[in-house]
Amino acid sequence: MSEKHSLILSSFLDWLNVPESLQRRFVLWLALFFALLVLILVIDPGGFTPSVTEGMPAPKTIRSPRLISFTDEAKTKELRDIERNSVQPVYAPIKDAEKNMLESFDSFTADLTLFFTEFKKLPASEPPQNLIASYFSGESLLEQERLIQLRTLRPAQFENLIMASRQMLLNLSQRKISHQHLEAVRAEIRATIDNYPENMQFKTIMNALVRNAITVNVMEDEKNTRLQREAAARAVQPVVRTFQKGQKIIDEGAIVTADDFAVIKKIAEQMQKNKMMSLMGNFLLALLAVMISLVYLRLEDKNVVNDSEQYKLLSVLCLTTLALAKTAHALGVMFDQPYLSILLTPLPAVALLMTMLLDSRIALFHVFSIGLMMFVVAESNVRFVVVSMFGAMAGILAWRSVSRASDVRNLIGSSGIKIGMASSVAVLAFLMLDSDNMPNLQISEVLIRVGFGLLNGILSGILANGVLPYMESAFSLATNSRLLELTDLSQPLMRKLAEEAPGTYQHSIAVATMAEAAANCVNADPLLTKIASYFHDIGKIKRPSYFAENQASENRHDQVTPYMSSLILIGHIRDSLDLGREFNLPERVLSIMSQHHGTTLISYFYEEAKKLKDGDEVNEERFRYPGPKPQTKEAAILMLADSVEAAARTLPQHTHSKIEGLVKRIVEHKLKDENQLDESELTLKDIEKIEQTFVRTLTSMYHGRVDYPGKLSNQLKGAADGNTDQ
Repeated sequence: MSEKHSLILSSFLDWLNVPESLQRRFVLWLALFFALLVLILVIDPGGFTPSVTEGMPAPKTIRSPRLISFTDEAKTKELRDIERNSVQPVYAPIKDAEKNMLESFDSFTADLTLFFTEFKKLPASEPPQNLIASYFSGESLLEQERLIQLRTLRPAQFENLIMASRQMLLNLSQRKISHQHLEAVRAEIRATIDNYPENMQFKTIMNALVRNAITVNVMEDEKNTRLQREAAARAVQPVVRTFQKGQKIIDEGAIVTADDFAVIKKIAEQMQKNKMMSLMGNFLLALLAVMISLVYLRLEDKNVVNDSEQYKLLSVLCLTTLALAKTAHALGVMFDQPYLSILLTPLPAVALLMTMLLDSRIALFHVFSIGLMMFVVAESNVRFVVVSMFGAMAGILAWRSVSRASDVRNLIGSSGIKIGMASSVAVLAFLMLDSDNMPNLQISEVLIRVGFGLLNGILSGILANGVLPYMESAFSLATNSRLLELTDLSQPLMRKLAEEAPGTYQHSIAVATMAEAAANCVNADPLLTKIASYFHDIGKIKRPSYFAENQASENRHDQVTPYMSSLILIGHIRDSLDLGREFNLPERVLSIMSQHHGTTLISYFYEEAKKLKDGDEVNEERFRYPGPKPQTKEAAILMLADSVEAAARTLPQHTHSKIEGLVKRIVEHKLKDENQLDESELTLKDIEKIEQTFVRTLTSMYHGRVDYPGKLSNQLKGAADGNTDQ
């Protein structure tokens, strides 16, 4: 692709709001979708290709329609790949590799010996860093930690360490060691040293010394390797297969093997070579449909395009619909029953699934888009397409009108019945329009054809009901039905959080309450925000005692360095995502979870690290969360609610004014000081509403108690756990 074309594509993807990190994958998926779409449109069930299935009996004897010779590319490629892969890599020795390695080792150990002698004389109270620096100012085969460990060795052990390490290096140098095998050699070194009759410190130092000293002594000669492999592949002659006219390919009833299927397919392809114009027409139709769909999605709901799982789902549903519609039409033609196609049409069921899993507007648009392509698929069977579209639209409208009800299964069943009613009325309308044949039909024939429409609606509801949970799971979609299931606090992951990190559990519940209320105020998705809040800190289950809300008295961070503390805190994001994927949380929920800390600085441990450095510069990035910053309203709300709720717990008094001041300070810090909300969809007006909502919610959480006078007050104070409903 030229630079100009690449620039145009990149600009188009930017306009579609596809994140830069996902653009390559999006293009590959789009290309795959487009290719499959063209393929479905091009395949002609009425052509040479018999209705055969690999692994099933052939429905009839199949013969070659004419003399055909073709190269069996798959078999040829298979044989060439075998030959190509059988050629071992060619290695060339690296000049003086062994000599240089041993010289480097000897030079280092000479310095190491002097250092060891002085180090043993050094008083235990004196830090060894200055001595280390005087000997090893540059690169060293031993890290500072291992150099310090040398103090634990006796002189005899040290001499044994040097001798044993050099001997091991000498032995290893006799082998061919490439970059590809270096890590395996290092693992072998470790295993060998582990068997030494020495203490752990000796083994650790020796392992580090040998591991760092060993170097590769051969380099793969990529050019010669490639030449030899390609030469071996070229030596394999193409596999040419020839079939005479009338030559039998497979007998009726015989099991269709993979080879039989490939031959039939290849002959069909040869027969289709004269249909290039048809191919180009289908290509342009598919291109137009895809482009219009992308533009519509960009204007209607950009989240579908930049959410890879949603777009994959939409693509799969469109492809499946067209493929099944083509099959339904072919069956109708085969049995000379056009109305059989109406019974088997998948469009209403798919429209129902699109509505439930994505959005009713998206579903309605794609019903029309798919319907237009079905006119090409169905050729002259216009009734099949029109009835399908009427049924699909009825299903979309039926679901949309009751989508807020709680019983999803009943809703699907009700929508299926309405699809059937609309389809049957459309069938009856076509029968009445066909005035010439209508009088000749028996009542039973009319009822059967109308019944096909009704039955299709019922089957659509059953199919949608059965497929829905698998679609939700396969594409990790945050549908309302899936999110409603996750609101159950007794489900395993929340129970695990409550048992192992009770403080985090209570914090998550409080954050969810605040976030849900705020989402309602700014037209965000309250259910999605609530679920993301429930699970945003589940990674703390792995190390609950390192987080303040789970600490009873001892602070585990007092026992580790600020760097380690920051790693633990930052690591809970990754741990949360790993647990979320393990328990099949939807991708949209996981995405929000990954953003809830943005790129904020862990300021406390950053400052502690600066103190330890005595004014030396500390890399700030090591104390920042990896991001990304919140990309949606829901993620931004969760970030703010998480910070505000945690800070509110530290207030000595939970008065309205103190809570209000705290909320404003935290929100302003996230907004202005750290610029964490720059990439979210929140407006300043939204932020003001969120602040007010947080203040109201926190004030109600920490509402004041009635101070009962006298005897009653003393009774309440002496109660172990009295009534706190006031």
